[in-house]
Amino acid sequence: MVDPDYIIYHDELDSSKVFFKMESDKILYTRKSKADYFSGKIVFHFEILKDISSKEILDSGSFFIHDRVEEVEDKVIYGDFSFKAEIGDIGLMKIFCADQNRNSIVEKHVNFNKSSLVNKQFFILRNENKKPIFSNYIDSNEVLNLESNLNRGKTLFLRNYSRTFPISPPPFTSSSNKSFDYSPESRSELSLDEFGRCELSLPSSGFSHIQLDTTTRNGVSLFVFNPYFPEVKSVQQMIPPVRYICSRSEYNKLISSDFEKSAIDYFWRDKTGSKDRAREIIRKYYGRVENSNEHFTSYIEGWKTDRGMISMIYGPPSIVSKLNNREIWIYGDENNINSLSFVFTKMNNPFTDNDYKLERSPMYKSSWYKAVDAWRSGRAYWIQ
Repeated sequence: MVDPDYIIYHDELDSSKVFFKMESDKILYTRKSKADYFSGKIVFHFEILKDISSKEILDSGSFFIHDRVEEVEDKVIYGDFSFKAEIGDIGLMKIFCADQNRNSIVEKHVNFNKSSLVNKQFFILRNENKKPIFSNYIDSNEVLNLESNLNRGKTLFLRNYSRTFPISPPPFTSSSNKSFDYSPESRSELSLDEFGRCELSLPSSGFSHIQLDTTTRNGVSLFVFNPYFPEVKSVQQMIPPVRYICSRSEYNKLISSDFEKSAIDYFWRDKTGSKDRAREIIRKYYGRVENSNEHFTSYIEGWKTDRGMISMIYGPPSIVSKLNNREIWIYGDENNINSLSFVFTKMNNPFTDNDYKLERSPMYKSSWYKAVDAWRSGRAYWIQ
């Protein structure tokens, strides 16, 4: 199904823009005959509300995208649309994307905040081709340009953090709540030009926080992880995620080995009993690692987060309920007393809107060990 990414950019005093991108391989292209062009038909509709519980629509609009091609090829389709918003406005945008050929609709909710010029939605990041960048994890080798039309000529303050964060502990253990040290490892300044633009140069790892006002914690955060992120393409990237399913001694042996490739190959071959089964379980396990990176990355890699951990070990949930500040994941039938559920609470994090913490409980201990034992026996665990 077509599932676009969206970002909001406040570029004018009385209006703002929504940029979107979608992959053509998610769109159903049809043609009436072999002589016709292939045709993809996408309808967007948006509604502006004060909040999730409001029924009053402040603004709305619709538009149509008709993509006609001789041959269907994989590509990324970019676009944008404007909506009415004054300085000081805060609200929620519901965006509906309908694939008319497939007769399917995907609804997403995007919060917007135009209350202060220091908010991150007053900035947009573009690549060297001037296309908007939709994720906040980036390649440090990429040419990046930061833009803020309403903050032209102003000075920006760049704080760089280069730290290693631990992985999430199992769901039945207590999680330490250490306070974050906001003192950066390095600082620098940038200046937006007369067009509200500047080129960015970032460290090779860690994350950077870009601010107009350092007396607040508002700003734009950019994260630099391993090369090829969110994909896993090197041996060095394969070893850390197995910490969830191996013992301390097994893990120490892996990280201290002089022959990392042989060590990780032996780890999986020992669990499965054959090269073919090892190859299959590797594909499934690291597929979940990459999926967690894609969906749950915050200031740390997605596989290290609470949601990433649960998604990797238990598989995708049957039902996800999203509330204002919580997500509830249900494995099994919604009203079945034997179903397993996890509750994640959204954290107030100045660096990311994607930081959720699991409400931990000793009740998860038996299901966790059952899942881990399955992986250690060479079977991908999946709750039906």
